[in-house]
Amino acid sequence: MKPTILIALLALTSLFACRTAEIAINPALNAEAMPVKGRNGWQIGQIIRYGDFSTDKVRRGWTKGYDIPFIIRFQGAKEKLSFTQFGPNHTEAEVACVSKFKSTEIELVRDFFGIPLEFKNYFAGNIALQNGRSNWDFILHNPNGDFLREKTSAGFAQNGSQRIDIQAIRGLEGQPKWLKELTVFGHEFSIGGKVVGAVSTVNKGTVWIDQSLDAETRTVVAAIATGLLLRTDVEGVDMQASQ
Repeated sequence: MKPTILIALLALTSLFACRTAEIAINPALNAEAMPVKGRNGWQIGQIIRYGDFSTDKVRRGWTKGYDIPFIIRFQGAKEKLSFTQFGPNHTEAEVACVSKFKSTEIELVRDFFGIPLEFKNYFAGNIALQNGRSNWDFILHNPNGDFLREKTSAGFAQNGSQRIDIQAIRGLEGQPKWLKELTVFGHEFSIGGKVVGAVSTVNKGTVWIDQSLDAETRTVVAAIATGLLLRTDVEGVDMQASQ
């Protein structure tokens, strides 16, 4: 980590020394906080759990064959994650995530999602439900944001005409304005302008999902949130209060 970033993070940790820092959740989000279990510790046999959601053992690097066009196209990515996301009402989704693309694959990202190539860092994936009868693709560009810069970290998930927009959360509760652009602490999810979920990547992680959504949509939001919690291309930020 760069020295200036380290100094700033140490200062921020001191600022919140008397309590655990929490990300600033949009007050319009109607959801209960679900603390994450399984994010820290050994990656072998790792299982992520929160609320009514859980995964099977997370696979880092794909160990079985896939015939999904998205996965076939991005076999060369350096980081590959896959897992089954279990949701409410016995909903299941097969999830494959990729990041750290080869330079030759960046053009494929643009062609697949139809987005401008403003950034070199992407996190993307496929979510297959109902034994592949319902497929969602998602992408986030610049998922880490930029230290003390206002470059956008954003993306979307899409299944035909259905779309979930994703935006970065930079704020922490009670922090001064001058610290707001420090880094990305999580992401929020919205449908048609309504915020329906959020994920915090601070400490062990926390997830919020609007219970009024149907089971499939909740599982899709959970799958993206889980992927963001698992990806390793993240600056390690520990805002836990010192004891």
